[in-house]
Amino acid sequence: MGLRLPAFSFALRLNAHQLAAHLAKGLAPVYVVAGEEPLLVQEALDAIRAAARRQGYSEREVLDADKSFDWQRVVDACASLSLFASRRIVEIRLPSGAPGVEGGKVLTQLAKAPPPDVLLLLTCEAIDWRSRQGGWYSAIENGGAALYFEPMPAGELPNWLAARARAAGVELDAEALTLLAQRTEGNLLAAAQDVEKLKLLFPGQRISAAELEQAVADSARYEAFDFIALMQMGDAAGAVRSLARLREEGVEVLEILGALLWSLRSWIRAQAIYAQTGDAGSACQQAGVPRKNQPQLARALARTRVPQLYGWLRRCAAIDSAAKSTGGKEQAWEELLTLTLAASGAAPRRTP
Repeated sequence: MGLRLPAFSFALRLNAHQLAAHLAKGLAPVYVVAGEEPLLVQEALDAIRAAARRQGYSEREVLDADKSFDWQRVVDACASLSLFASRRIVEIRLPSGAPGVEGGKVLTQLAKAPPPDVLLLLTCEAIDWRSRQGGWYSAIENGGAALYFEPMPAGELPNWLAARARAAGVELDAEALTLLAQRTEGNLLAAAQDVEKLKLLFPGQRISAAELEQAVADSARYEAFDFIALMQMGDAAGAVRSLARLREEGVEVLEILGALLWSLRSWIRAQAIYAQTGDAGSACQQAGVPRKNQPQLARALARTRVPQLYGWLRRCAAIDSAAKSTGGKEQAWEELLTLTLAASGAAPRRTP
């Protein structure tokens, strides 16, 4: 029989760094794995399942708990005997992140009195922070373990990328690391995929920014940053042509918007410093702008103001909403074009 941890008498909250050491000691009887970073959620689930297989959990039953779900099915699944395996994983997928009154009672009961030879694994996406303070969630923490992945802060992404690259057997120099963080912020899955490409192309090597740009370039993603460069340089005509080309190539508004939001946040940081010092080069450096992007942004700082930039951020939110609504894509493209003209200096200055 494999090793399994006894019932916990304290709340156990784990993060990604702690999970491997935790699993090496044994399995908790019940887990909740959730959050707003799908890659980290999936990798944590894979690690728990792999540890369970090594400890003899050879059968897995998956239950999708939608709004009409009968929670008695979970009770029955945990209580039933298998003809083929002595140890089983019962996995509950909870899309909404809220089990409701009935589901909360069932999960609380199972967390307090876990069934023998059953690993209960609950997975979902975002859970409201209030729901994580008590009730069923706390019961799972107290009876087992919880992993919740908040959105990764931009400041933590370079270290995460560096560690992942090292684990893959490659090393990124400082500029390459900054560039990869810039291009993949807000999309850990894309970041992980790019690291895997680098592993295949540069095994055991140190990678420069130029090599990285050539190796992992997704043309649509990189052209989105070229479009932003034209915008920052004040080349309105070029930025509009670039935007039109991206649209013709089938790039989605949200892909461009992700790159634009990252650039606007850097722009705001630099703009605030520039307002105090009047030194564009120093402002770009202090704001952490990649060296290759500093000349274009330095030109933009002289013609823009912080309130404008915050206004453009708000407009990005409106574009995001339109792009995700039914029939709103055309409006999203029109709003993005308007924003492009404004940010390029071709439209009158105003704060939306």
